[in-house]
Amino acid sequence: MARPRNADGQRTRQAILDASLDLFAEKGYFGTSLRDVAAVVGVRESALYNYFASKDALFNALIDADQHTKLERLSALAEVPITDGRAVLEELALLSLESFAAPRDEKLFRILMSDGVRLAKSGRINLFERMGHRRERFQALIARLIREGWLRSGDPQMMMMAFTAPLIMWRHLYAIDADLPIIRNPRAFARQHVDQYLRGAAAAPDRVAARAPRGERRGAAKSSRRISKPRRPSV
Repeated sequence: MARPRNADGQRTRQAILDASLDLFAEKGYFGTSLRDVAAVVGVRESALYNYFASKDALFNALIDADQHTKLERLSALAEVPITDGRAVLEELALLSLESFAAPRDEKLFRILMSDGVRLAKSGRINLFERMGHRRERFQALIARLIREGWLRSGDPQMMMMAFTAPLIMWRHLYAIDADLPIIRNPRAFARQHVDQYLRGAAAAPDRVAARAPRGERRGAAKSSRRISKPRRPSV
């Protein structure tokens, strides 16, 4: 089979992205030059401009590729019928944790922590806009869970932030190799996180029971009461 005409170009572009990710993570964005990237890829520095207009454009391409992958996974989850709100939230949490633990995501996170804020404040990249589609899709899923009666009525943006904050904390702990049970067992952490979240955000038992099939309403109401019942503070 003949190789596509642009196959070599695609491979070179991906090699540039891979090399820049490794170098940015190791030396920092500001400590890496396009000459460094070209040397690792094995091309002339001038050749890089056939693929990326600048180092900023190269970094933006890294972010875009990362967001595209995450958006695809989130879209697949958001578009299926919801028969169990808790299960959807647990899968959403676990997808986030698995993504955070991926080697490429780890490297990109390291770059964003070291240089991302400086780049954003200088106007060289727009992180808020770059990550906007995933944030909007995440918020839309929370809004759908509210609309379909799985979560209490509330501001979807604030409820999204409340859900993601512990996941972001997990990401920081993972990045520094914290030796904690929640890091060693992300699936258990996802379950515990969703349980705590639903104690404050779960829909009232009568709404959950009304959504369930007639034969399951009694069990759904009992389960919801157990979820939403607050723990008595220890004394």
